[in-house]
Amino acid sequence: MNGILITWPQLLYAGLALLVFYVAELLLFLRKANSPHHLSRQAQQRIETMSGDMAALRQELELLKVRLAANSMQQAWAVEHHGDAGVVDTTAVAQPLTETPYAQAIRLARTGADSAAVAQQCGISRGEADLIVALYRAEGLR
Repeated sequence: MNGILITWPQLLYAGLALLVFYVAELLLFLRKANSPHHLSRQAQQRIETMSGDMAALRQELELLKVRLAANSMQQAWAVEHHGDAGVVDTTAVAQPLTETPYAQAIRLARTGADSAAVAQQCGISRGEADLIVALYRAEGLR
């Protein structure tokens, strides 16, 4: 006999090797399919747009927090100095003799002071000063 002779154990080993190869190929295919590099260009653009929108919303939320804090401080000062007369119009209140740090920061921002000067003069953090200056400088440009 001139031929290739394959025994049952050899055939079993070859079958197992083939099975392991296909399982490894399947796992590699699934890993590639789940990687972010295989997202379509349109999906990547949507993700980038949404990330930018989220950052803008976070910034707007921080600005609203600062504005709310400043308005609350002005309201508290007005109630303290003018009694509890219900809703007090804080725009009609003269500049207080002892204004709050936030009210002072807003006044300085409206006059064009930079955030470093606002933070130093009012005793607030640089981040708060940046937000107040950004908010009220933009308000003055409208």
